[in-house]
Amino acid sequence: MLFTLRMEMGRAMSVLAVILAVLVGCGGEYGGSEGGPSTPPAPTTTADGTPAAPPSSDVPPPPPPPKPIAVAPEDLEKWVWIPIAGTRCADDSEAGIGVNFTNQSRELVVFFQGNGVCYDALTCNLFKDLLVGMGPDPIEHLWWGNEKAGEVGIFDRSDATNPFRKSNFVVFPHCTIDAHTADKDSEYPGVGVVHQHGYANVTKALPLIVPTFADATRVVVAGFSAGGIGATANYHQIATAFEAVGKPPPLLINDSGPILRPPFLSKGAQDRLRAGWGLDVTLDAFCPKCASDGLHAIYETIAELHPGVRSSQLCAYSDSVVTMLYRLLNTDINVFDGTKLRNGLFDLEGWMADGQTRLAPSAHRSYYFVGDQHGTMVVGPLKDRAGLTAFLTAQVEGDSTWATVKP
Repeated sequence: MLFTLRMEMGRAMSVLAVILAVLVGCGGEYGGSEGGPSTPPAPTTTADGTPAAPPSSDVPPPPPPPKPIAVAPEDLEKWVWIPIAGTRCADDSEAGIGVNFTNQSRELVVFFQGNGVCYDALTCNLFKDLLVGMGPDPIEHLWWGNEKAGEVGIFDRSDATNPFRKSNFVVFPHCTIDAHTADKDSEYPGVGVVHQHGYANVTKALPLIVPTFADATRVVVAGFSAGGIGATANYHQIATAFEAVGKPPPLLINDSGPILRPPFLSKGAQDRLRAGWGLDVTLDAFCPKCASDGLHAIYETIAELHPGVRSSQLCAYSDSVVTMLYRLLNTDINVFDGTKLRNGLFDLEGWMADGQTRLAPSAHRSYYFVGDQHGTMVVGPLKDRAGLTAFLTAQVEGDSTWATVKP
């Protein structure tokens, strides 16, 4: 059942506190002031009148606030690796982010890479070769050895029809193989200890990303395959951080990482994911309905917590990789039934459509297409997929006629 995902599947308040602390510490327009009250002097005597001990000089000063990310002018519109202290890959080496900045705009896309998934002994042995760090050339590893992947689809600045061509890009690598959802270490026979902190990596990166783009004119959170799951799972903490500096809810695009409802994602599959990735610590902290109703409830929770968000799901009816993944998740031996994914996508779309009036002003739409292609945002020119650029443009521009595509 081997398959490859080579182009890939409450911390919010703590993130908010960190971001506010960073911005207040920056001074000026972000909260500090030179004329504010000074710290009162330490008392010179104790309560009984004896001289007070001098302040200890052994206490280290607090660390300086993180500085915004900067790249050299000659590195604009090139991929640059930014290591981030405290972030970890599956082998416990340091992670980070890949960035591609431009001076064409202050638009930002935060993108989540995909690849295999490791959540129990079977899958972690299946994808054992992916449980590695970023290696000596992190940018090469960011694209799994194919740097041209960083120039196609939404990353293609030469495509005049691409609504993201003038954007700044921040990309999270999937070196944790946890769909960017976990914050735990696990040990499996044949594999050893796997360090899966994809969700925590985002938490640690936000104090750098948000000050860098506190003036962003548009923020989009997107991901491909396992990264589509990651974009959805991390949307709340990213949106909360940007909303704290006065930004509207970012847009959300999940490309080929659908989180289906039961029975299409069975209770047993959800229990295995929950146990393997510790979702009770990450997702359930802001989405209690994800535990009680099913993981699909994250879509509804995002719409409720961030009124006005415009989210979308992109997927082929017979996506070959998603189909195999769901068969693996559900331990489904019926490999000849090619309609289950299509039925699951229709079920998800119908459920979301039924809630649109109640969830307004938030809006969710789907772009489905016939075929078995895995992904559509970063696997080739956007214009090659009929109606895709029009769909995405309507989403990001707030077009009132934005509608689901469901052939």
